[in-house]
Amino acid sequence: MANGNAEAALAALREWGSAERIGSDWITIDQARVDAFAGATEDRYWLHTDPARAARESPYRTTIAHGFLLLSLTVSDDVAQITSLPGVAHVLNYGLNKVRFLAPVTVGSRVRVRSRLESLVERRPGIWLLSQAKVIEVERQATQALVAEHLALVTLA
Repeated sequence: MANGNAEAALAALREWGSAERIGSDWITIDQARVDAFAGATEDRYWLHTDPARAARESPYRTTIAHGFLLLSLTVSDDVAQITSLPGVAHVLNYGLNKVRFLAPVTVGSRVRVRSRLESLVERRPGIWLLSQAKVIEVERQATQALVAEHLALVTLA
């Protein structure tokens, strides 16, 4: 990539990340989504997948979302937005730091993702390590459900 093109791509990426972003609209965590995640991951623990038992035995009186289901919701909006920036070829998950599941999310709750750019560091020519703070908020709940640092490699075109 020509140096001017790389600089334009980085400027667009920094502009995109210059403010905290609220991802999608509120997402309803319904039992169908939880069951689909349970099927995909083979994590069928009753606290997630058995509403009748959860109503009887769970302290929440209903099923709750898997923590990793919530974590998976933190990436989709950003990937679509970053790859739409001029000069960006690819975005690849690189990892996570400091993941914490702070509060359960009961089925029927609505959540949304907040993201904030923490850093953008060149790893090698044309490849940049993007670090973002991610938060899952629950509608009408003071406690956040999840906080994490998400890492991605951004390849410039």
